[in-house]
Amino acid sequence: MKTSKRTILAAVFLGLSCFTSTGLAASPISCSTNIPAGTIIRVYPDEPIVAGTTSGPLLFTVGADVRFFPNRPPLLPRGSKILGKMESSTQAGRLWGRAKAKVVFASILTPDFCEYPIDSTLIRAGKHQVREEVIVGRGHARRDVFALLFPPTTLYQLIRLPARGPKLTINEEEQFAIKLLQPVYLAQSGSNETGGAASLGQPLGRQSSSTSPTARRFAPSECPVVAGSGVVLPIRYRQGITRPFQNTTPYEVVVYRDRIVLGTIAPCSESVLLVPRGGLTLKAMATIPRDHGQREVEATLDVNEKQTGWQVRLPLENSLAQPRN
Repeated sequence: MKTSKRTILAAVFLGLSCFTSTGLAASPISCSTNIPAGTIIRVYPDEPIVAGTTSGPLLFTVGADVRFFPNRPPLLPRGSKILGKMESSTQAGRLWGRAKAKVVFASILTPDFCEYPIDSTLIRAGKHQVREEVIVGRGHARRDVFALLFPPTTLYQLIRLPARGPKLTINEEEQFAIKLLQPVYLAQSGSNETGGAASLGQPLGRQSSSTSPTARRFAPSECPVVAGSGVVLPIRYRQGITRPFQNTTPYEVVVYRDRIVLGTIAPCSESVLLVPRGGLTLKAMATIPRDHGQREVEATLDVNEKQTGWQVRLPLENSLAQPRN
């Protein structure tokens, strides 16, 4: 009797342990990595910025890892680049007016050479004032009035009256702080996405070619897994809409919008590009190496299964055999 009771208790405990172990060992849910809106990113300029002199594109370096949880990989590692441009820049006036500079941040360049457009605002620029995203230089109105009214320096102030005010100069050691207004969805690494259709041994370049009513023959792809092939939802910005472009070819692809370069996609990867609103015509050109050089071949752009972006494929006909004029 005692032996049977012990056997029953052992069976009950064994069943409970199996139940709890199977419940705790549930498969993890794969979520797309994103930097949420409201994140503060601290960056440093790669070159000195002088109001009224500096113009064109600018590069900034992320000064510290952007992470939310300890002992976890950073969402944005230190050393990543922020791409921006000088939208407006003016020197200080001769009689009044301070030096001003407005920097617009366009995208983030990660160490794996993936570029993501951002919508952000500047909230701090070193020791200088920031008013409505405009960096305002210092002024010395009180000092100049005192020097003009003080007899020993009145003559000197009258002589230097036509001179401009103080310059606005920002060196490489002054820290900028930008705040994201919209989330940024980052592409996941290909090692985390082996459970998709690509892990079945069928190249992505051949998927859905037989089910399409206008089936075409595509060039065999050398991409068993396309890095960052997760679901990326379109995001609306003031300049347009960000949409994913999945390059299923082993070649670098340049996407054009009405003969204007929209962006570049690395081989076997996915990039998020900013597409303007309204009607437009997209065109993808793949750069294929050949003996004694290389040439460009027009690729096809097919809408992905989620209807959120496009897949870049390379058809066999009229591409690999015929050179581009």
